[in-house]
Amino acid sequence: MNVPPLARTGAMLRRALLAGMALSFSPSALAQGAAEAGELDLSGSVRFRYEAYDNAYRSSGARSDDALTIRTSISAKYTRGRFRAGAEIRDSRGYAIDLDTPISSAHIDPLQVPQLYVGLDVSDQVSVTAGRMVLNFGSKRLVGDPGWRNAANAFTGARLDWQGPEGKERLSVFYTLPDKRHPDTKGEVIANAWSVDTEGFDLRFWGAFAAAQRGPVALEGYAFLLDERDDATHATRNRHLRTFGGRLQVPEAGRWDFELEAALQLGRIRTSREEGAPSVPVRAYMAHGEAGYTLPGALDARLSFQADMASGDKAGTARHERFDSLYGPRRGDWGPTSLYGPLGYSNVRSLGVRAEIAPSKRFDAFVDWRRLWLDSTNDAFAFTGIRDASGASGRDGGSQLQARVRYWLIPKRIKVDLGAAWLDKGAFLKRAPNVQERGDTHYGYGDIYFLF
Repeated sequence: MNVPPLARTGAMLRRALLAGMALSFSPSALAQGAAEAGELDLSGSVRFRYEAYDNAYRSSGARSDDALTIRTSISAKYTRGRFRAGAEIRDSRGYAIDLDTPISSAHIDPLQVPQLYVGLDVSDQVSVTAGRMVLNFGSKRLVGDPGWRNAANAFTGARLDWQGPEGKERLSVFYTLPDKRHPDTKGEVIANAWSVDTEGFDLRFWGAFAAAQRGPVALEGYAFLLDERDDATHATRNRHLRTFGGRLQVPEAGRWDFELEAALQLGRIRTSREEGAPSVPVRAYMAHGEAGYTLPGALDARLSFQADMASGDKAGTARHERFDSLYGPRRGDWGPTSLYGPLGYSNVRSLGVRAEIAPSKRFDAFVDWRRLWLDSTNDAFAFTGIRDASGASGRDGGSQLQARVRYWLIPKRIKVDLGAAWLDKGAFLKRAPNVQERGDTHYGYGDIYFLF
């Protein structure tokens, strides 16, 4: 998309500002009125983001484009004795976005309620929560609410949490219906059309997560189960996935820290969305390994080495072998998503190094480089959508360099987040049959947050 004229840009920014600030307010009066009845905590934020890319890696859509999005969130938490209640209104909108821009309801989802729940602390060790909520477990690689993406991962259901007497053991059990975001057509999405997000028993997500601390070693184990079937309007792959995994962390042992996480995915899935398509067994896996060293000194500098792998579907087998990362955000390990987002835990192998600094509470930054390969030469590479079913294009995915800088202009009130990524395309992303652009992909974004 061409850069809009100055007049159009000014009008666009004014509309975005008014749309965001319309949902902001000062919580002090409401909090004061509720003080006698219990403790009421109100908070909110407005985030403006401008992002752009060129030389797309995708097989279709705009080769170069930009977008302006705004996310407004207002949260309320009420506590009285052992009773808890919470709610969040989140409004995600986009402006100056073309029809072929790679934006979906994951980025534009106006005026939704991702959280509306009640909870009860049955004892000092046991609590229950019911309603609509977000879920965050462990590393968030498989289940988490994306902080970087605009729309939430919301779930309607119930969870039970237990912790040991000293807080060194934790167990969570949950049964939920994941949110399905609407509207469904691209035209409605980029027009900021409103439609309530829904849930139903045709998509269920449930399981358990356990954690324990033993000296400097932190251990986690989990079982996540996803059951999906066609609903009245949408055909699905009828996923029935059982994901079992664990994570080990040794933080700052002699200023070294280590992390290892692995998961095995079993179950059944249709070979396509077509009605009557055969169902095949699932055998997939993912693994993440990391070793880091924190340097002495005021910079709080850390250097880490990372290795990642997630299986892809191989030709000639009677199984589905592509790992499904469920509801895991990709920003932390793999870089920005939204208009960018080529990487994630599906059909990928990677080795990388990251350098981070955080010299003060107001400033932090990192730079990250990864070398990339396909796990299976027959499957689509990670989240690019690029595939060579014959396997003739090889497994060289290239490399990615990304960097980010964050700074609090006013502590706890105004924050700036600037980032960029460069996808140096390997032979696969230049040779595969459905490639539309062979030049390297460049991406950049700028965020400004207002918190109240």
